[in-house]
Amino acid sequence: MSSLKHVLKTRTYRERSQPAARKRLGLLEKHKDYKLRARDYHRKQNALNVLREKAAFKNPDEFYFGMVHTKIKDGVHQKKGGSQPTEEELIAFNREDAGYVGSKLAAEAKKVAPPPTSP
Repeated sequence: MSSLKHVLKTRTYRERSQPAARKRLGLLEKHKDYKLRARDYHRKQNALNVLREKAAFKNPDEFYFGMVHTKIKDGVHQKKGGSQPTEEELIAFNREDAGYVGSKLAAEAKKVAPPPTSP
C-alpha cells in the first residue's frame, strides 16, 4: 500500500513578527524583503561597475563634432543654445510665411477654377 503522507496537511511556514521589546526599531525585515533589497543593490552596483570600466577604457583623444556644440556645466553636458530670433526677424518670418501661403493658395485656386471659354 502506498504512503498517505502527501494527503496530510502540512503546516505553512510563518516568519516571526517583531518582538514587542524591539518595536521601536521599526519593521522586522523578512527574508523576501532582504532578497529584494539585495537584488536591487547588486543591480545598481553592477551598473556602476560597468560605468567605471567604460571610464577606465575611455580614449582621451576621442573626438566627435557634437562636442563642439556642447559644454559641461556642473558635470552635465549642455548644448550651447543658439541665439533666439529678434522681434524684427520674427515679423519678417511671418511676412515670408504669409507670402508663401498666399502664393500657394493662388496656385491651387488656379487649378480648381474652370478654364475660361473663348467667344
